[in-house]
Amino acid sequence: MSLLAVQQQSIVKSIILPKITQNRLPIVHILTSRTDNDDERKVEPFQFEKIIKFLQDPLSSHLIDRRVRLCSKICQHHKNGYILKDLHYLMKIFNILVDLCQQQPLFIDPFIEILKNCSKAFLLDKSTDAEIYSSALVSFYSDFGYLLRIPNKRIQQCILETLYKSIQTTNKSPRIDDDYDGLRPAARIYLLRTQCSSDLCETLVKALSMVQNDLSLRIQIIKLLQIYSSKSFNCVVRMLTHDCVNRLITKMNDPDPSG
Repeated sequence: MSLLAVQQQSIVKSIILPKITQNRLPIVHILTSRTDNDDERKVEPFQFEKIIKFLQDPLSSHLIDRRVRLCSKICQHHKNGYILKDLHYLMKIFNILVDLCQQQPLFIDPFIEILKNCSKAFLLDKSTDAEIYSSALVSFYSDFGYLLRIPNKRIQQCILETLYKSIQTTNKSPRIDDDYDGLRPAARIYLLRTQCSSDLCETLVKALSMVQNDLSLRIQIIKLLQIYSSKSFNCVVRMLTHDCVNRLITKMNDPDPSG
């Protein structure tokens, strides 16, 4: 071997990096933009104001498909229940949709889906929300009962079913109890007590005359009145004050339409 070859071989050996054993592998730190507060970050509030403005804007009255999609967006976003502090927005949307349903039947289905979400427990942002918004919820349920004035059986049936399901302990959200984006569902007994404090009893008694020719709706109303009267003596008093007995026995002697 020539002297030049020996020198080249020694140079190559000198520049070969030493082999790193498995227990000496270097630690690589990956930098990300995630912070410690990411887990505590709450979902952005729903933009009710923009939707209400769009639904009320006369310049958008011809954009029926877009309005219907917005209604579906409301329903999808609140599929696990509405936040208690959003009650005033919710009733505004209900009243807007009442008028829209009478103008355009395409709004009936999305309106019914929005109403159905009220069967789920309202969600509390803070532990004190139940007390803070108790009066607002009483007014909400009173206005909710007034929606029975809509001359549409599907909507009326949905309202009655929603009220009934909202106070049933078996009607639970499919999500686990601690998975509401940091919110807590209100107790069913709280919702029942609030409904009993509202004008629902009077409204339901008056509605008996309005649906006297519809046996299925009358049965649903009577079921609700039975629940309210069994839980609150004041409900019994208000029912009697509004001539509930005579309204109940009306049509009792008529032949059963079911045969």
